[in-house]
Amino acid sequence: MSIDHRAEAERRLLMAWEEDSTPERNAHLVAEAQVHATLARDEEQAARTADMRDALRLLRGREYDVRKLVSTHIAKALASREPNRWKAGRELAQALDMADCNMGEAIDARLSDDGWDPRSAWKAPASAVRSDDPWAATPDITAEVPEPVRRVLADYLAAALLSKGDAQGVAQTITFALKHAGADLTGDIEKRITELTLGRDPSDPPF
Repeated sequence: MSIDHRAEAERRLLMAWEEDSTPERNAHLVAEAQVHATLARDEEQAARTADMRDALRLLRGREYDVRKLVSTHIAKALASREPNRWKAGRELAQALDMADCNMGEAIDARLSDDGWDPRSAWKAPASAVRSDDPWAATPDITAEVPEPVRRVLADYLAAALLSKGDAQGVAQTITFALKHAGADLTGDIEKRITELTLGRDPSDPPF
């Protein structure tokens, strides 16, 4: 059975004020009251600490859920390649960054999990670039090349670049032509060359 230390402290102080109480008894009761008061204060502090710990755990859980939902929303907006949705997603990510709530890593992780190259997904979709501006830079369409197609191109071009003779020159020509057209597969090709020469990165998932 738990003891109400606060009540016990108050009871002993009241007893010390009784008319028939002696000085020795008063001193003893006051000492006991101080012990109970200290225990009551410790219990209250422990209860407050536990409440704060529970509240902090709840807040952290909510923050994690919110970050996951928002980063997923932004990643899907970037991957949609729909100009207005892509722009809204990018602006939201920038606004969060300015508010000291950077979600870049979480967004990139989601993009990677969905099979996207994060570097390409952050670049404006080709349909968002004005076609009537002769000075506009070549639109980056790397992210709009389907992942299976990029994988096949990177595989064949990497193998050709590692070979000798005409195949190497043809591979270089195709790589530069793709880049000039806005489909920069350099990163994919370099990764494939590394895999062919040094083996797969052990940190990469086996699929």
